[in-house]
Amino acid sequence: MTAVGVTLCCPHCRADLDDHGSLLHCTGCQHDFPVVCGIPDLRVFPDPYIEPEADRAKGRALAARFDDFSFAELVAFYYSITPAVPLHHARRFTASVLTAPARSAASLTEWEAQVVPTNQGTSGSLLDVGCGTAPLLLAAHRRFGLLVGVDVAFRWLILAKKRLAEAGVNAVLLCASAEALPLRDGLFDRVVADSVLEVVRDQVATLAECRRVLHPGSALFVTTPNRYSLGPDPHVGLLAGGLLPPSWIAAYARRQGAVPPHRRLLSAHRLRLLLEGAGFPRPRVLVPDIPAEQRRRLAWPLRALVDLYQVVKRVPVGRSLLRWIGPLLHAVAQKPLDTQTAGRQGR
Repeated sequence: MTAVGVTLCCPHCRADLDDHGSLLHCTGCQHDFPVVCGIPDLRVFPDPYIEPEADRAKGRALAARFDDFSFAELVAFYYSITPAVPLHHARRFTASVLTAPARSAASLTEWEAQVVPTNQGTSGSLLDVGCGTAPLLLAAHRRFGLLVGVDVAFRWLILAKKRLAEAGVNAVLLCASAEALPLRDGLFDRVVADSVLEVVRDQVATLAECRRVLHPGSALFVTTPNRYSLGPDPHVGLLAGGLLPPSWIAAYARRQGAVPPHRRLLSAHRLRLLLEGAGFPRPRVLVPDIPAEQRRRLAWPLRALVDLYQVVKRVPVGRSLLRWIGPLLHAVAQKPLDTQTAGRQGR
């Protein structure tokens, strides 16, 4: 099956898929995959927070309001039908969703500045693994001719579809697992894993899949929360949450009326080791900037911390410190042109 220039394959066996309209049928292992609201559901296992049928039902509820609401209104509607997310968390998550395109644009600029030129060239294809509501796809649309977004949460893809439609941006959206991408080898010039590596089931398999679908010489971009950050926890908002035992975080989330997060936070050292083990030699782990638009939306105490962060980041020793305790880690890793050598490194 071909979706606007991207040939899809079975995520289980990578055989061809026959398109039967409301479902895709694997010609190899005979699996069937539904197509809901125009989005193929090619997951090999579900979102950890919701079963597939409930996820698709929530997506259909969002799709029913697609033409009536703006993107911001549709996000608000989503949280209104998601009582598992407490109101104060919903406000924080909504603010993050609405400011995400500026953050994604700044990240993309930083990442691209780190890519070592090769004779491969760039054909303009980008895959966003864990695309969520598609802020990165929105930020990338002027730089890349082919955009593909993958997420394990079907409901978020409906929101992504609305965001992109509102901006007049074309992209292929797929519901799939990061550990089993339904895409052929070597399709992309860039693969992005933005705030996803910490929540996947298998970090090693996810990075192996990212490498598999990259052209030799092309780049993987990663953002992940820093396990040792002293700032607000990205999932529950608790200061220095990554330093606490997971059972404490789960108990705190339950007291807040929230579902405990499923995650494995990474340090800069662990992130580098994972990338090297996946066959990406000499990955670069960076300390990102905080975009001005994101800063403006913060309350005064956090704005002051962001200002201090930006000052510290300008000094080499400060950057080294922030790799240990800063809120976010960026990484840039390139797939070697010599794929045989890379394969030996990744074993």
